[in-house]
Amino acid sequence: MVCAAIKTGAIIVANIHDYYRKNFLYEGHRMMLPELRDRVACTCSQCKFYILVVGKNGAKGGCAAPIPQYACLAKRVPEKLSVADILKLVGKGGLERVLARPGDHHQACSRFHPRGK
Repeated sequence: MVCAAIKTGAIIVANIHDYYRKNFLYEGHRMMLPELRDRVACTCSQCKFYILVVGKNGAKGGCAAPIPQYACLAKRVPEKLSVADILKLVGKGGLERVLARPGDHHQACSRFHPRGK
């Protein structure tokens, strides 16, 4: 039966990358270097750059790393920023980048810095 499928060209090949991306149990079994453990074990909400972007109708999580003055740590990263302030600093495209990155449950990215207590 398998040979007949090979001859007719009707083989359906599963996308392995898609399988591992959707498999949340596999995510815990990755091999990693010891110095990268902080980034892999932590989430966006534990990062220094994680901020609440406050708008008219509510607040949404965001990443302050695309904002130049916060990325180079020249200024202290606030816990909340208004949408108007972000638009003044980086514009509409920058606001989209700030809101696109983080999630409370996502693994931290390469710009991870632990939040100071």
